[in-house]
Amino acid sequence: MKCSYLSFFFLFSVSLFSQTLDVPPRPANAPTGSAFAATIWSLPRTEREDSIYAQIVSGNVPNFMRTLVPITSTAIINGKSHTATYYVIPDYCAVGSNDDYFLMPMTPTLAQRVANALHCNLPTKKMVDQIYSAAVVKLSPWPIPPTDTMITVPVFYTHNLMVKSQRDSQITAHPLGALVGGDKKDVVITNKINNPTPTGRVAIYGWHQLNGIPIQPLYTGHFDFYADYSHGIRLVQMAMNIDSTPTTITNVLADPALSILLSDEGTIPFAKYPVSGAITIPPQPKSFGIINESSSSLRVLISYNNDTTNYTAYLSADGISFADSVELSKNDPVISGLQNDSLYFIRLRAHNSSGYSLYSEVLAGIPSAEIPAAIIVNGFDRASTGNTYNFIRQHGTAFFANNRRFASATNDAVVNGLISLSQFEIADWILGDESTADETFSTAEQETVKTFLKNGGKLFVSGSEIGWDLDYKGSASDKAFYGQYLKAQFVADNPGGQVGVYYNAAPVAGEIFGGMSVMSFDNGTHGTINVKYPDVINGINGGINCLAYSGVASSIAGISFEGIFPGGTLAGKVVNLGIPFETFYPDSVRAAIMNRVLSFFDSPTTVSRAGETVPEQFSLEQNFPNPFNPTTHLRFRIPVSGFVTLKVFDVLGREIATLVNEQKSAGIYEMIFDGSMFSSGTYIYRLESQHFSESRMMTLLK
Repeated sequence: MKCSYLSFFFLFSVSLFSQTLDVPPRPANAPTGSAFAATIWSLPRTEREDSIYAQIVSGNVPNFMRTLVPITSTAIINGKSHTATYYVIPDYCAVGSNDDYFLMPMTPTLAQRVANALHCNLPTKKMVDQIYSAAVVKLSPWPIPPTDTMITVPVFYTHNLMVKSQRDSQITAHPLGALVGGDKKDVVITNKINNPTPTGRVAIYGWHQLNGIPIQPLYTGHFDFYADYSHGIRLVQMAMNIDSTPTTITNVLADPALSILLSDEGTIPFAKYPVSGAITIPPQPKSFGIINESSSSLRVLISYNNDTTNYTAYLSADGISFADSVELSKNDPVISGLQNDSLYFIRLRAHNSSGYSLYSEVLAGIPSAEIPAAIIVNGFDRASTGNTYNFIRQHGTAFFANNRRFASATNDAVVNGLISLSQFEIADWILGDESTADETFSTAEQETVKTFLKNGGKLFVSGSEIGWDLDYKGSASDKAFYGQYLKAQFVADNPGGQVGVYYNAAPVAGEIFGGMSVMSFDNGTHGTINVKYPDVINGINGGINCLAYSGVASSIAGISFEGIFPGGTLAGKVVNLGIPFETFYPDSVRAAIMNRVLSFFDSPTTVSRAGETVPEQFSLEQNFPNPFNPTTHLRFRIPVSGFVTLKVFDVLGREIATLVNEQKSAGIYEMIFDGSMFSSGTYIYRLESQHFSESRMMTLLK
């Protein structure tokens, strides 16, 4: 993969820093602009445009048009300043020589054919404004009174001479090759013509007056076979860069965060006019997962339901800048050549012959030979302000800071069965401010989580609207799920009944966050979402209040629980926060919170199953799972009260751990053994009391 990245980087570096239009040298016998105008003077549109295309791709363009001009755009994205640099031809596309050229109007179909052939694209409305602002030669628009002939070559050429006379008046101060604006309207790309399928229209914009105000607002009233004398084609080189990272115009326009640099209408997922045939771009990938394959590879879990759809994976070290890409194999979608025990963030794009989808949300993984005990599930799909669909950055880095390996998946992938929670001991469910507008837990998700908890799973779930959605606004089954499995009840929509006032939380003494300092969460200025409606909740059905809002009385922000869930067979655990975990700051605070959650999950669980009669006899059950890595459950039954020990030994009989060494009442108990500090191999665990002794074997497989 490193080789493919180097090739990619080299390709784009050459293109970026040469800053020249990718056309052959102008042929010695190529016609001048006026001579070419004469040859197409009365040709039908199709023949005329075929002739224009042939001239341009053969190199019959003025030499001054070959040297591209850099344009920059800067924006604050996720709290950081980013600069885009792209390159444009200095004037509108022309046929001919420096001395005799023809600024050539084209239909959008021809313009796109030319752009494709020269590794370019057309600008957006915002880019047109940026180009005009950067132009050193600003010409005053010179309209011709509208008639039926304005779409003919004679009028095209007449206007060309008018504009050329304006340009010649500034030639001494600004020789050919200086950036020019104001002489034509631009044919632009916009979602108005591709949303997501083409409407058969041309979009035009611009023709800025000297006061900077364009004559032509964005307009899509003409069909795509239309071109008149006022239309110009500004070619923009496809290769560009964001800060120091090579990328492309289409990649940036499809990026939910970066598109602001080039677009004032959000993402433009299909940034081209159709050249031929219908466009059916694939939908944005929604259902996929990432899991480690080996110490140097990650597997992408995705279903290929359409033979014509392929996927490209984009890799990042920080979840924001994606500099590397890998085309996934349909037969074996594995990303290889990665660094062992390094954190990678990954997003996908689907593509087919028509083009690329929007980027997926971001997931993450860690190449490792160790089987991950945890999975991070992103269920935050709501398009709310501040949701950048990459908050696995905060969750993944907190796991990584605590030396934990994990897999990750979208909530769709969990529901669709691409990945099962049963493979994991711990699930971290991201819900941001997901609410009734886009269910926090659907019925299918609830059933999946219930099964996970009933079988001894440990769930860390956080979000500011979970209680509001499930307990306040939810159905009877929603309320039951929230109370019986998330062990909480909804109290209020925000602490103190005030919106956007309280942004701090403090630990409840003696509970899992005990001893930590007051923790702050985002008010909208720390790179995530403004948590102005954090749920006030209260633990029920065994749920223990463990976190409270600071500065306001009787306002609980988090609960913890350990024990048997309704219908369960093994003891599970829950930490449920009414504040999205990703919104706590800084990084060190999130790492500390995650450390407390994981320590709670790792600690031995001692529970007696509610509702069961006292066992009739002693028993020590086989551990589950077995083999295991790094933790496993040890369950035993005692029919009478007494002093009990449960110890673990290696194969040489040396005691390595004591899990129980105390008086126990009659009941059913379950402990967790953590083998992370021990090597792979067979171990013996032994239960002893005054009346009973039994041993079993278990296998730690790393």
